[in-house]
Amino acid sequence: MKKITMLITFLGLILTGCEDKKSDDNNNSTSGTEVLTHDIDAEGATGFYYNLVSGAETDSFGSWHLSFQMIPISAGSATYMMPSLLLGPVYAAEYTETTFEDMESSPGTFMTDYFQDPTVVQYGGASEVLHYDSQSHIVSVNNPDNVFVVYEPSGHTTYKIQFVEYVSGVISFKYSSLEA
Repeated sequence: MKKITMLITFLGLILTGCEDKKSDDNNNSTSGTEVLTHDIDAEGATGFYYNLVSGAETDSFGSWHLSFQMIPISAGSATYMMPSLLLGPVYAAEYTETTFEDMESSPGTFMTDYFQDPTVVQYGGASEVLHYDSQSHIVSVNNPDNVFVVYEPSGHTTYKIQFVEYVSGVISFKYSSLEA
């Protein structure tokens, strides 16, 4: 009986110790909030709209900052629907010389770095986030190590975002607020 009691106590200590570590990992601000979209390429699917301030998916009528949608692209006489990132009423810039984990505040050059034309992040743009390879017919995140900084002017909040992966119409990204 004594051995069983000691075994239960020992297992309880191990489980409690692991649970505390897991809790600490979840509170790590450098890891950010991870988001998975629904399948934007599914038949009848609507775009995915996300509000960074509330940290929630919304719809096209709500307040949103990022949206993934299938947009029409003309190629000769044909039109194809391509997955694309669209920006809401925000200022955004892309950074290649830093990592998501290392960025703690908005770069001092942000006001000169932000995209004058927010459509550059859409399919075919100079800073497109989702890229279609016409040879392999595969869509992927273009430069998944790059970090985007987004400034939301109505709430005066700034976020860092990393677009991680695109798989079968589902996009994963992570974001975190930045210090002013």
